[in-house]
Amino acid sequence: MNYLKIYIPLLLAGLLALPACNLEETNLNPNDPLDVPMEVLLPPALEAAASEMAEDAAVYAGIFAQYFTGVDNQALPVERYLLDESFNMNPIWQDFYNTPLNTLHMITGKAAQQKSPHYAGVAKVMMALSLGTVTSLWGDVPYSDAFQGAENPNPRYDTQAQLYAAIQQLLDEAIADLDAPESVFSPGADDVIYNGDLGKWRKAAHALKARYYMHTIKRDDQAAAKALDATAQAFAGPEDDFVYTYGFSAAEQNPWFLYFKNTPYVQVDDFFVDLIKNAKDPREKQLIKRTFGINRVGEYYAGEFAPIPLMTFAEMKLLEAEARLRSGQPGAQVALQEGLTAHVEAVINGTITADSIANFAQRVGTFSGDFGTDLATIATQQYIAHFTQIEGWTDFRRTGLPALPANLNGDNPQNPGGAIPRRFIYPQNERLFNANFPASNPNLQDRFWWDE
Repeated sequence: MNYLKIYIPLLLAGLLALPACNLEETNLNPNDPLDVPMEVLLPPALEAAASEMAEDAAVYAGIFAQYFTGVDNQALPVERYLLDESFNMNPIWQDFYNTPLNTLHMITGKAAQQKSPHYAGVAKVMMALSLGTVTSLWGDVPYSDAFQGAENPNPRYDTQAQLYAAIQQLLDEAIADLDAPESVFSPGADDVIYNGDLGKWRKAAHALKARYYMHTIKRDDQAAAKALDATAQAFAGPEDDFVYTYGFSAAEQNPWFLYFKNTPYVQVDDFFVDLIKNAKDPREKQLIKRTFGINRVGEYYAGEFAPIPLMTFAEMKLLEAEARLRSGQPGAQVALQEGLTAHVEAVINGTITADSIANFAQRVGTFSGDFGTDLATIATQQYIAHFTQIEGWTDFRRTGLPALPANLNGDNPQNPGGAIPRRFIYPQNERLFNANFPASNPNLQDRFWWDE
């Protein structure tokens, strides 16, 4: 991306690995990559993009969203709303830019050169997902000026408004690329998400369009209507879910499984535990695993080969419910119950009857007729469905729901006032070495564009 060391942990046909190297020494330009076939680049790019949704960024976002309590090591300061710009932030930023974003940019460039729009379409969907996550964490970030290697060691920052326009453009281009009648090369078995099913990628693109429109509800009066248009062309059911399943190689394991096995520095927060228990939610045992008096993430999200959800039918229907309620369109309660049912069915995996699920959906998913109460009903189910995911914190920031309590001892110079943080701070490397770093270094309470 810039002055940073670029790591490309991609095996070339299982033989070649590129070690860490300084851009200034190698003059590596991601726009002119080594001659690595797209089918070799794609699997690790998909894995890297998915895993970033379940590593440190998700741990910290989960602490802010009351999914987790930090109890030890690096998670304990985060519990007090303190982020270290070097130890906490540098690795997350580098991981997003160096592998998924940089590699996906390579794939789009090679796809254009090789007249292979189907590969470009897949890469652009994943680029939109990664970019959407990065800007939801930091706000303004480099994008249009990035990925030039040593030719541009100081990429300028795009505004968040520009980034959301770019995300929608990426998804529109992806849809057009996926619909292209001809493509010299097309993904197949190397597509470890949809196994080359371009129709499912197209649906995922529309579903992501809905998500990112809803991110902007404070800024765009038409966001809900745009989201509804997108959902109409997105997932038909859970069989279309956009998930990354581990086990593509023998060494692959779910990041949450590894986290709780190797560094169990967080527990499931009492707020989330009580929310599930008080509702007599049938998902409890799969979402929360109690071992020796400690609440950990359950098998559904933290099993050894458990999939990482990137965008699901359940999330899409819950977004549709919110969009219908906000725009005064009928069908909001139906969409809510469909989304709720889909998530419960996925989590419990046949351990309770369909009638029991339907009764639960009726009990917790019936509207009162009051807009605020009904919005809170939807938001609560969005919050539960996004357990362990960065989107849960994002939903809270854009809706203020559910009403989360702030952690104790969270008032500090980095987080003045002690309220739940609104953003991540920027990494130290950007502040020290990027000449185009913003003049004002924000704290955790400084709201970015869509949160104002």
